[in-house]
Amino acid sequence: MTLAPGVDAPATDQATLDAASSERTLLLAEIYRRGPRWHFRAVGQGYDHDLETLVRGYGVDVK
Repeated sequence: MTLAPGVDAPATDQATLDAASSERTLLLAEIYRRGPRWHFRAVGQGYDHDLETLVRGYGVDVK
């Protein structure tokens, strides 16, 4: 995963996930805003359950 401020801009951050094995769902990164600035955080967290279960854990209603 590579982060750049534009299509032709050089990369400012890079993260590599290389340890996934039995996970069914992967959370690779968070992009969020704090005040006027956007932030990027590489996470690399794996879950053995499906995507629906993951997003319900974050409070998203799935129908």
